Amino acid sequence: MKLAYFCSEYPSRSHTFIRREINELRRRGASIDVYALRRPKPENLISALDHQEFEQTVSILPVKALQLILIHGQMFIQKPLRYLHTLKTALEHHLPGAKNTLWSLFQFAEGILLAHHLQQKPVQHLHIHFANTGANVGMIACTYLQLGWSMTLHGTSCFDYPWGPLLGSKLKRCTFANCISYFGLSQAFRAVGPQHWHKLFVSRCGIELDAVNLAKSKQANYQKDHSIIRIISVGRLHVEKGYPMMINAFIDALKVVPDMELVLLGDGPYRYELEAYVKEKGIADKVTFRGSVPEQTVLDEMVHADIFALSSFMEGIPIVLMEAMVLEIPVIAPRLAGIPELVIDKKNGLLFDPARSSQMAEYIIELAQDKKKRMRYGSAGKQKVLAEFTIEKGVENLWQRFLKLDEIKS
Repeated sequence: MKLAYFCSEYPSRSHTFIRREINELRRRGASIDVYALRRPKPENLISALDHQEFEQTVSILPVKALQLILIHGQMFIQKPLRYLHTLKTALEHHLPGAKNTLWSLFQFAEGILLAHHLQQKPVQHLHIHFANTGANVGMIACTYLQLGWSMTLHGTSCFDYPWGPLLGSKLKRCTFANCISYFGLSQAFRAVGPQHWHKLFVSRCGIELDAVNLAKSKQANYQKDHSIIRIISVGRLHVEKGYPMMINAFIDALKVVPDMELVLLGDGPYRYELEAYVKEKGIADKVTFRGSVPEQTVLDEMVHADIFALSSFMEGIPIVLMEAMVLEIPVIAPRLAGIPELVIDKKNGLLFDPARSSQMAEYIIELAQDKKKRMRYGSAGKQKVLAEFTIEKGVENLWQRFLKLDEIKS
């Protein structure tokens, strides 16, 4: 089976799940070439795995103007009617407004460039992660090549503006689309008529147990101060992650349980504002900003936490929640999107009403004061992840769809 994978940027700090999926599919026998619209910034390559993936990924941008013109001329001469039909498709697939029309022309230029790369090697099918610009470009490339394509739909961003209004059109054109949660599946059903629902299904993201087991093996060598409750959170420092709300909840919890610390792993455009916020609140000595670290280091840090907390305002099903749970760290998370499919409230973790800081604070206090409850939730969380959210189980439905494509073509 010969597949191509495509996304807007790869590798990326927050897209390790794509690498895991590709590796598992390759392990099952698929041949996969990876393409990206643009190459990541060097500072975003923070591990040996990132550099390895970077070397194996074909980035179609940047491209010199003369080379772009020559490629378009070649592709037009090869299939002029197909070229014009593809241009029409691109011009029909955008939001209203002159600016969006202009962007659709840019995406058409990029789509033909991607098609040029794809036809250099025989490929049966293109799979795209996220219903964003990358999906627009991939759809355009496949229109020209008359190649089957599919998408993975992740969090709320795939269904909200600006990508949401265009999602129905993509779902009508694609071969199939998998959603990482049943919440996502319901949102995809909203975007397209029931005659297309047969294309839609759930296939989870998942974790690799080797990395988790390596982190666990290092745990015995770490001397933790058990008098301090360590709360850890992992994610991009961005407004959608709700970190000021988490900090407010942490401040309220400190009034009851003063011997706590909060460790934030991740970086992003909101970092300076958050650092200023904790100073303003007088808790700079209680909050540590670790910045971006390699994925193995995330697990190595997480294994020493007493509580994992998430405060997001929008999500899919976060991989970091799965990692915390399989490491037997009790989790506190908002009751939104696909999270309740992983965290069962008061069974293997605690769910608070989204943006309800006071409830989050109550749950921090509850877990900080009850070690037995932390252990009980941690154990139950591990069992939930092992049962449904390993990469081997998560990728199964997607693999079966790819196998059906292979059967049809043979």
